Amino acid sequence: MNSEELNELIGQGYTPYAVMKGAKSMVKLSDNRDIVTDREDNGIEVVPKGEKTPIKFMPRGQNNNMPYLVMKRIGTNVTVGSNVEFKTKVIYGDGLLVYRMNRDEQGNIQKKEVLPAEEPEIFEFLRMNNYNHIRMEIANDLAIFYDSYVEYIFNREDSPKIVQIKSKETTCSRISEIDEKTGKSEWHGYSAEWHKGTPTDLIATPLLDRQAPLRDLMTRMGRLPNDNGLKEIGKQRRFIHNIQMNTPGRFYYGRPYWWSIFASGWYDFSSAIPVLKKSLIKNQMSLRYLVYIKDTFWAELYAKHKAVDEKKQVELREAFLKEMNDYLTGEENAGKSFVSHFRYDRVKGTEDKDIIITPLQSAPDGGEYIEDSEETSNTLSYGMGVHPSIIGSSPGKNKSINGTEARELFIITQALNKMFQEATLEPLYVVKELNGWPKDIYFSVTNCQLTTLDKGTGAVKNTGIKPENEE
Repeated sequence: MNSEELNELIGQGYTPYAVMKGAKSMVKLSDNRDIVTDREDNGIEVVPKGEKTPIKFMPRGQNNNMPYLVMKRIGTNVTVGSNVEFKTKVIYGDGLLVYRMNRDEQGNIQKKEVLPAEEPEIFEFLRMNNYNHIRMEIANDLAIFYDSYVEYIFNREDSPKIVQIKSKETTCSRISEIDEKTGKSEWHGYSAEWHKGTPTDLIATPLLDRQAPLRDLMTRMGRLPNDNGLKEIGKQRRFIHNIQMNTPGRFYYGRPYWWSIFASGWYDFSSAIPVLKKSLIKNQMSLRYLVYIKDTFWAELYAKHKAVDEKKQVELREAFLKEMNDYLTGEENAGKSFVSHFRYDRVKGTEDKDIIITPLQSAPDGGEYIEDSEETSNTLSYGMGVHPSIIGSSPGKNKSINGTEARELFIITQALNKMFQEATLEPLYVVKELNGWPKDIYFSVTNCQLTTLDKGTGAVKNTGIKPENEE
């Protein structure tokens, strides 16, 4: 059975099990198709620490624990983990550049790098807030979740300035239900206990308008007139800026396009290969059968035996699987038949079976699943927008590429991630406006640009300040 047939069966609601020759139990393969599906409800009411009025926050995932589940899946798949790390590094780039931009007498735009001695206030702010680390956190969250959260902290002076920036981890962040009067999410909730249902450690902070955060913040700080036409400074001194990569139809949280690897079933197929390979090596067994059981089969089985209690359902399920495993692996059952009921779909013209058992044969030379591993790695990398040859040879033989191809692929990848790189600079432009930094100051992300070896070291830093590269 090939990967396309496997994914088709998983998509039809079948749960795959592997039966090992001589094994005492079946091996259940993972199913993460619904891991990134949001729960449909009206939010969870939570009372923030030190407050009395509850706020409704929108959950992420079926159990409001989806970000942690995604991180766990990333950490258990070699291809996905490597791709995420690569994308994060590309978004971070080679460093932060502060430059001054103006127009000369001939009307040409000039860019000139700014040194710390020329603008000490700016570089002191970057140094005291460890902004390189903040950019690293923003890059991580954007690459994985398409959402990142940054907190601005003001001082208590008559003309407040931003004195500190903090990155708020996306896995712990939720935003409130959209207010019908303002049409906006008004609050950001930070907690490490979302998976418990109702957290007790929640910290609620005003969330800036996600469509116009700078304008909203300047209005709250009395720099721009409010709806009443007055410039008034509010009492709040902490605000959250949601930096996001918008995806159509998503009102609260982004849904990264690369998450299709979970919904499609390719992630599960990729994760199954090392499990089966390990079993073959560890137990020196051959994989004899792959069993697919449709999800509706269990409900019918429970109803037939009138098993309502969850504990009884689990016992009934395990007993059925053990009986099937004994039947398939027992030597005394060799040559016998197995009967499975099926229904005929007159509309689709196909058979709807409850159980499908597929006999398998393992390669005798120890090269099991090499082609499958290569296929899944390439498909996962395709879905994540990473060419597998940039970060290492894909599984199989003779998959390496030459230096020119690698260099061009790397440059293309940097260009395609430009919008992510610019998103990591958004907080600096907010601080620039609120703290009164010079109008001609700008920020950019420098990139490492590979060159041919005949030009020296093989790599230069591209600052974008002038046409020629700078060493």
